[in-house]
Amino acid sequence: MREVVLGADLGTSSLKGVAVTPAGELLARAHAEYPMHRPHRGWNENDPRDWLAALRQVVAELCGRLDRGGAEVRALVLVAQRDPLVLLDGDGEPVAPAISWTDQRTGAELAELEAAVGRERLIEITGGRPVVGGGLLNAMWARAHEPEAWARTRRLAAPKDYLLGALGAERGTDPTTPTRSIAFDVRAGEWSAEILGAVGIEAELFDPIGGEAAAVAGRLGDAAATELGLPAGIPLAFGCADDHAATVGAGAVAPGAWSVGTGTCSSWRRVIDGFRPEPEGRFDCSPHAVPGLFIHEATIDSVGSTLRWFRDQILPGRSYAEILDLAASVPDGAEGAWCLPFLDGAQRAPWFTEGASAAFLGITGRHTPAHLARAVVESVAYLYVPTWELMGGGRDEVLTIVDGEAASGFWNQVKADVLGRPVRTPVVLDAAAMGAASIASVVAGIHPDLPTAVAEMIAFEEPVEPDPARHAAYAERLETFTRLCRAVLEAYGSESA
Repeated sequence: MREVVLGADLGTSSLKGVAVTPAGELLARAHAEYPMHRPHRGWNENDPRDWLAALRQVVAELCGRLDRGGAEVRALVLVAQRDPLVLLDGDGEPVAPAISWTDQRTGAELAELEAAVGRERLIEITGGRPVVGGGLLNAMWARAHEPEAWARTRRLAAPKDYLLGALGAERGTDPTTPTRSIAFDVRAGEWSAEILGAVGIEAELFDPIGGEAAAVAGRLGDAAATELGLPAGIPLAFGCADDHAATVGAGAVAPGAWSVGTGTCSSWRRVIDGFRPEPEGRFDCSPHAVPGLFIHEATIDSVGSTLRWFRDQILPGRSYAEILDLAASVPDGAEGAWCLPFLDGAQRAPWFTEGASAAFLGITGRHTPAHLARAVVESVAYLYVPTWELMGGGRDEVLTIVDGEAASGFWNQVKADVLGRPVRTPVVLDAAAMGAASIASVVAGIHPDLPTAVAEMIAFEEPVEPDPARHAAYAERLETFTRLCRAVLEAYGSESA
């Protein structure tokens, strides 16, 4: 019987899971998608019960594969998106849909919060720029617009912690998960009485900070163990935010290390050695899953969701791999076709513009879906350059790309060519799930700490080197792309950075 740990990553659109040995050997992976509900323009919601169903499906699939190989599961760790809050009643059941971080409805609540506390003070306390979709704003909206659901609410839980409670863990969270709530005092490591008092929401509704990512949050209950096909009583760690887990899964556990991954958005993380908020909030500062370290984080909105929309609406039935093959079949520059990949807005890095939406430009009768696919792919790479510069990337620092898009050698080459620098990928691309598995190895007592677990479990492919000629050509196209972005975003009437 081989020792195995399980890591599960609850993202915006799907849950991914891996089964891994303590040496980092991937034994099984599984994923399950769930819908994003859009009842009105700008509204994006999830049903939390879909998350629980996806977890059950993924873990059952992993365990089914392990049964054939003879394995002893030692621990399960969940990591998840931070921004949504689940409104739970006294029995721990959801009373309303969970508003997604991609949702745009809370502009009035953001204005109210900034008027009450001040934007600079919010950044100083929370380490990040307040934007629509943050957990506190969603709670304020629910209080104002769904009074019946709010009256039944007894707990405001992050997605991960809602799921952990369903598995048997005690009520609580870790220090990374509250950092997109716009309600957490990072320096103090607790919910901000100043912010919550200013808007009249009780801190007791939020989960207390129970422990670091690898601390024991509880044991898997009998009923949940039967549903999941796991041994009852295995440890459940508090886990952490998905971005922080992806940072671990990219091997970034020392200052100066980078992790970049695209799911619904493109998430950039740079490890630093102390809490240093960016004064204008252009990128966030939050605790790392590794105690004592912190992360500078920038988020490029909706690049992954733009590609998903393109797949579902323009080329339905095609896989991502087939779409990337189409993109690779046309020349660099997509013969003058451009994409602005802002399906869910451009309020975060590098443009910081409210109210934007996606666009294709420069289309002629010559262009085909393959050209549009190439334009989407290249647009993501174009956004990498100003984001790297925004975060102060150094010449000798290594950029590690993770998650699904990193599976494409073609796309990795485009990014290297546009950036003009090498990029590398880990052997296992599901970085957040691998980070969760690394945490599981610590909570199970297999490895003493996260840096040791990473050293044993995370391996890398050879770096992808940029082509100098293509980099020079892309540098010229980047100037045009930037001019197009500025012109189009300016038309939305919002100030951009």
